[in-house]
Amino acid sequence: MHRIARAGTRFAATALLLVATLSALCASASAASALSPIHHAASAPKRFDLPPTTGPYRVGTVIVHLVDRSRIDPFVGGPREIMVTIAYPIQPHAQGPRATWIDPALVGEIEALYDDYGFVPGSIDWAGARRPAIEGAALKPSPRGWPVVLFSPGLQFFRELYSASVDDLASHGYVVASMTHTHEAFFAAFPGGRVARGVELTETVESSQMWLDTRVADSRFVLDALSAMNQGRNPDAGHRRLPAGLRGGLDLSRVGFFGHSYGGTTAAETMFFDRRFDAGIDFDGRLSTTYGPPQDLPYGPTRAARFGLDKPFLLMGAAGHSHRPVPDQDPSWIDFWGNQRGWKRELQLPLGLHFSFSDYPAFVPRLGDAAPAGFLQLANGSMPAAESVAGSRVYVRAFFDLHLKHRPTRLFDAPHPAYPNFEPVP
Repeated sequence: MHRIARAGTRFAATALLLVATLSALCASASAASALSPIHHAASAPKRFDLPPTTGPYRVGTVIVHLVDRSRIDPFVGGPREIMVTIAYPIQPHAQGPRATWIDPALVGEIEALYDDYGFVPGSIDWAGARRPAIEGAALKPSPRGWPVVLFSPGLQFFRELYSASVDDLASHGYVVASMTHTHEAFFAAFPGGRVARGVELTETVESSQMWLDTRVADSRFVLDALSAMNQGRNPDAGHRRLPAGLRGGLDLSRVGFFGHSYGGTTAAETMFFDRRFDAGIDFDGRLSTTYGPPQDLPYGPTRAARFGLDKPFLLMGAAGHSHRPVPDQDPSWIDFWGNQRGWKRELQLPLGLHFSFSDYPAFVPRLGDAAPAGFLQLANGSMPAAESVAGSRVYVRAFFDLHLKHRPTRLFDAPHPAYPNFEPVP
């Protein structure tokens, strides 16, 4: 099992953050053992698919292997490698196989990760889970080219865990590139069945700054690769075939960035350093250079929080993050709010938890008794799972529609009756 060491103490890196602040990245063994499985090992493995998208366009997808030979990987040495999933609009009658949720090479890693939470090995057909996206279909032409959005996952997590949000945004007319930050993440699958596992992370002021700097460099490099594709070049390390239509199909004058937890931190910090990014969203991520709570390590705001941004940024909080006083307050959002010079809004999910923004609300209810009792509540709180999925999708789309497509919305002015647990905070 992957581990983080923080301030001289080891914590098991887990799939859930169980308390309001990001200091709960690693759950206690007692909480994990309380999740007793109901599923009987002799039953057939439970199959699930991610929910359908809601936009007017069908979605295609391709996975790209990128190698940045200008950087030395700070975790393991050698050139920096990144795996990226791109989701994009396609023609209504495009044909092809539906994309799997995870690479088959990761099934064992997924099984091991969730074994600690009472999931019976072999009880779920992880390899059979599918996204609504079609593999390799041609990009649908657009007169201006489609706006581009990047996505970054939480610390140590993997891009696949956020596919429901990524695919849905693509269905509304965006090219969305989600990345896994190799060797920091629990695992990443590379071509040929190779799996790059995460290294043991020891958190210090210097190391946590390195993690963030690496993520920022990864993000800028991915945008460079998308620019190369738009110019008709193929940046895939193995020169695997890319979908037709990418050349000239992207509008890189309209670029957004959203992320969960440390991915939200990554979005804000990347926007501070790279003017190509026009708008960003933070899903419940602290905006400090240290990952744990202020009492663990010397607290320091990110450059984005210290100086603010002059471009639009949305904060969405569920676990002790707000620019107003809340229990277990994270002061970094207060810093950011006071210094932010561009458009700013905050949404709170008072019934949600840290992983309300992930795929857990999208697929755990579909597992029935194959999911351990209490798992969804530890991930999503008492928030209705369907509202977590639908509300996250709607507000992400409304934000990028407003700032990248200039489509007016009043969704951020007052609670919407369809999503009452997404509360705008003045």
